[in-house]
Amino acid sequence: MKTKMLVTIGPSSGNPTIIDAFMREGVSGFRINFSHGNQHVWSEYVELIRNAERECKVNVALIGDLKGPQVRIGDFKSFRIMKGDFVRLILSDKTDEDKTIPINNRRVLEVLDIGDLVLLDDGKIRLHVYDIKGEEATLLALNDGMISSKKTLIISGKDLDLPVITQYDIKCIEYAIEKEFTYLALSYVRTARDIATLRELLDKKGGSDIGIIAKIETRKAIHDLSSILREVDACIVARGDLGMHYNLEEIPILQERIIYEAIEKGRPVIVATQLLESMMTKPQPTRSEIVDIMSTVRDHVDALLLTGETAIGEYPIEAVKWLKRVINKAEELAIKEGSFLRARQENVIDVKDKFARGLVLMAESLNSKIVVYTKTGFMPSRLSRLRPKVMILAGTSKKAIAQRLSIYYGIKAFVVGRSDQDYDYEQGLELLYEKLIRDGMLNLGDTVLQTYGKKEEVLYIVKIVYVI
Repeated sequence: MKTKMLVTIGPSSGNPTIIDAFMREGVSGFRINFSHGNQHVWSEYVELIRNAERECKVNVALIGDLKGPQVRIGDFKSFRIMKGDFVRLILSDKTDEDKTIPINNRRVLEVLDIGDLVLLDDGKIRLHVYDIKGEEATLLALNDGMISSKKTLIISGKDLDLPVITQYDIKCIEYAIEKEFTYLALSYVRTARDIATLRELLDKKGGSDIGIIAKIETRKAIHDLSSILREVDACIVARGDLGMHYNLEEIPILQERIIYEAIEKGRPVIVATQLLESMMTKPQPTRSEIVDIMSTVRDHVDALLLTGETAIGEYPIEAVKWLKRVINKAEELAIKEGSFLRARQENVIDVKDKFARGLVLMAESLNSKIVVYTKTGFMPSRLSRLRPKVMILAGTSKKAIAQRLSIYYGIKAFVVGRSDQDYDYEQGLELLYEKLIRDGMLNLGDTVLQTYGKKEEVLYIVKIVYVI
């Protein structure tokens, strides 16, 4: 299986039995949502994940998802609305008034216009802005529902231009550095400058090894997509929040665009939100969910991320098993149809890509695995971008690099040797071969394509090797 599976850890899955089961099913990365819980709870999850990682002898990514500048309504007594009801939105922390919603963020009322669509609780409540007078707005309910305190508020299609990193996020960033997270996912990214802001903060605080994942979920992010992808290490197609700013029928088109541009620029692309939503409460997915996953895999994404399904769902292990089952079938079909080759032909940019493409085609013609030793992760990531039909077996002496490569398409990364040793490439390959044979990844008589690249010498080496 070359497309990676990522899961979100929460109350339903934060125990050693389930985390161990996830790893044995092939999960490559674990997301901890910093919007929920606290550092004590997160630390328990981190310890469980790293313990299982050692037990299963694998390398997995640990992803911290920053909360970002979320806007939430204030405190009030919950009330039910019916379609056609009017409610008031006022500037305040709390209120006791009937059918009144307090908001303590002045910026919301400043950017609000008559005719805007206001979404509460991740879109469960839809309100039309009917009138605005000073620091108060009258909203018309477009559907029935219950309005409760502290729920999210979004103005569809509008960005509030709030600071992308909050004081709460800074504490989470410091925590992620301390616990050696692999990636941080930045929420509500608008421009490439937002990525640079986080990178500067990580460098300043000693977290330069942490990769940055941009969550593409706003109109401004779509507008500045190319610049964001050049700056970032990976991206997430956050379909849920994109659906708050675009018509739902536009989401598949946006998803395809983000995937295409991310692959073109060599950035891992992850698709998330409602992949197996029905499995929050049922042991089996719907047919439409299966079709959605299969279509997404055949678009050559690097990874699929389960969120609520594994964090708070009733069937977390079953969800992972179903995801794996569909991925395997989709990849089988993609190979038969030759769509991998089409992706490679469309995305060859420079000489390095031409070298990588030639190497991949040679490996496929020999039906041989690609074995690569890397000090930075550059060469295997280049090969991954071209979506080879064969596996990339990457070795490194740095565990952080192996963990980082774990979310890339088609790469199985191994830690070899000692982290305090600077092995040359031939030494590294020798150590890698020993491990691959010992672990049963290579057998006597196998043909492999061996490669490495010396960036400092602009030198790329490739050899056909028989395992003897």
